[in-house]
Amino acid sequence: MISTIFLIALGIAVFLLGLLFLTSSLKIISRHRVKTLIEKYTGNIYVSIFIGFILAIMMQSSSMITIVSVSMADAGLLNLYSAAGIIMGANIGTTIAVQLYAFDLYSAVPYLIFLGSIFRFQKQKTLKFIGNILLGFGIIFAGLKIIDIAVSPLRNFSAIKNFVAMTENPFYGIITGIIMALIMQSSTFCIAMLQVLANVKIMPVYNAIYIVYGLNIGTCSEALLMSIATNKEGKKIAIFNVLFNLIGTIVFLPLTHYYYKFLKFITPGNVSLQISNSHMFFNIVSTLLVIPIIKYLFYFIEIMFENGTK
Repeated sequence: MISTIFLIALGIAVFLLGLLFLTSSLKIISRHRVKTLIEKYTGNIYVSIFIGFILAIMMQSSSMITIVSVSMADAGLLNLYSAAGIIMGANIGTTIAVQLYAFDLYSAVPYLIFLGSIFRFQKQKTLKFIGNILLGFGIIFAGLKIIDIAVSPLRNFSAIKNFVAMTENPFYGIITGIIMALIMQSSTFCIAMLQVLANVKIMPVYNAIYIVYGLNIGTCSEALLMSIATNKEGKKIAIFNVLFNLIGTIVFLPLTHYYYKFLKFITPGNVSLQISNSHMFFNIVSTLLVIPIIKYLFYFIEIMFENGTK
């Protein structure tokens, strides 16, 4: 058991190291430049969604983009609708990386790390950039493989079986996802862990879908806490982010059985892809649902603030 815990901890450390390499190379623009980009190109909600999507792919952090949007709304540099669009686009953008983790690329790990290491120490910035990306992905997949090997024996532990069985209940599954997000502050890492657990037949995809709902809600915490120090506009955006994920969860929850069948139909036999798709489609559909009612959603938030100040 001690060796299993050590291997899991090692795998997580290696995964996070790879994520650090990847995000450090993808964060090619500073927070100041992000603000400039947002301020310059967010004309309407659809453009804002696209900008949020691109920024999330580049920075691999919807939380940071959400925090920037909250601070810009607080400073009056961004209107509520543009900020909401950026947040929705960022939520979709962060689902792209875990799509890659769903494929069996473990055999490519030595080549990714070898080429990445060579390119990383080149003087040319482009080669260094490519090297960091290759090295990041190589280390991430190495970490996932270590975790995969480490957690395999856990399927025989009754305590693990009982916990997994508990997450089949929507309430406990969503709470588990919220707690995971609060602790790790990274939906990418949490989704990757669910993929590994599903691959070794510990976590059923059906249960993982409930946890994904919770992860989406839990990742709102950072921006929500940051908004405490902002004015009313900043707080409105942070609350919008929470309501966006709550609406998505409320809509998806009664349809989870059919959603699971749909995921199995489009990606049969690949449980990792089913989990990453559950995350991606949740955010895409939630965005499509919220866009037509966004005006009423902000009206509702305004009423909340008026009642709160009375």
